[in-house]
Amino acid sequence: MKLIEVVAADTGDLLMGASCTLGVAEVAARLREWAALRDRSIGIRPITGGVVIGLDASEPIDRVADLAARESECCAFYTFLLRLDGRTRELEITAGAGREIAVRVLLGIS
Repeated sequence: MKLIEVVAADTGDLLMGASCTLGVAEVAARLREWAALRDRSIGIRPITGGVVIGLDASEPIDRVADLAARESECCAFYTFLLRLDGRTRELEITAGAGREIAVRVLLGIS
């Protein structure tokens, strides 16, 4: 998995900017939040339309839920599903079949 460094965000980007309601500076800050979650994850696996992020049992679930909720407010094309099963914690992020690239951009992976 190759990581993408977030330097600047262009809200005119067809993947995100066309549907995202955040300003340029807000998009860059939000992408850094997603990159930080990605970096703390214990694994990422592809699924149709997106990915599933494995989370450590110590990951603060309230913060993960808050990040997903804020993202769904500005980019309604994403779907988030948080699974908790004992110590197993996963966040599923999808953007629809064939739109996996939007999820990969969100997480800064290629």
